[in-house]
Amino acid sequence: MVRLIVEPLSKRLPARFYRLDSGREPVREWLKKLNPADRRIIGEDVKDVEFSWPIGMPLVRGLGDGLWEVRSNLTGGRIAGVIFAVENGAMVLLHGFPKYDSKNAEARSRPGAKTQERRGPMKKENIGSSFDSWLREEAIYEETTSSAIKRVLARQVEAAMKEQEISNSEMARRMRTSRAALDRLLDPDNDAVTLATLRKAAVAVGREIRLELV
Repeated sequence: MVRLIVEPLSKRLPARFYRLDSGREPVREWLKKLNPADRRIIGEDVKDVEFSWPIGMPLVRGLGDGLWEVRSNLTGGRIAGVIFAVENGAMVLLHGFPKYDSKNAEARSRPGAKTQERRGPMKKENIGSSFDSWLREEAIYEETTSSAIKRVLARQVEAAMKEQEISNSEMARRMRTSRAALDRLLDPDNDAVTLATLRKAAVAVGREIRLELV
């Protein structure tokens, strides 16, 4: 597999499941009950946090007491949340739950700080299997990772443009491409971007792309 990296992109906060003393991993079990499309969406969102941490809204909301929530927009206008804590350099996934849908804005579950109270002090043995292992089990590791990296690249390019005060028109000119192609690049949910386009964007903002075989 070829991995595309735009420095300083790397996995900053690897995700792992919280493991109960009984050996169960509640978030992993919850994910398995979702439909394939929703599993992929949550997979991309968690992978995004792995590469982007620390990151705020609209993807991650701080809950206080060392807890954060990843908010995912699922199919059918529904929304889900995954509560996590940062422990021993890992993003430990504590609780997954449906929040509400577009027809019913009332939250169905608001665990908040109660999640931390329920789990008590984090023990080393409570840090369970990796999120990547679940993605591979579901055969969606490559697609979710690629989509998450594309999101991060889009944000990096856009941030560099703002920092250097490069307009969209000037960026398109530097890349020798169209505004439509640039818009596709900056759209974090658009995966139809070629390596050549990414290289042009990196050069235009003074960055480099590094390829590794892993």
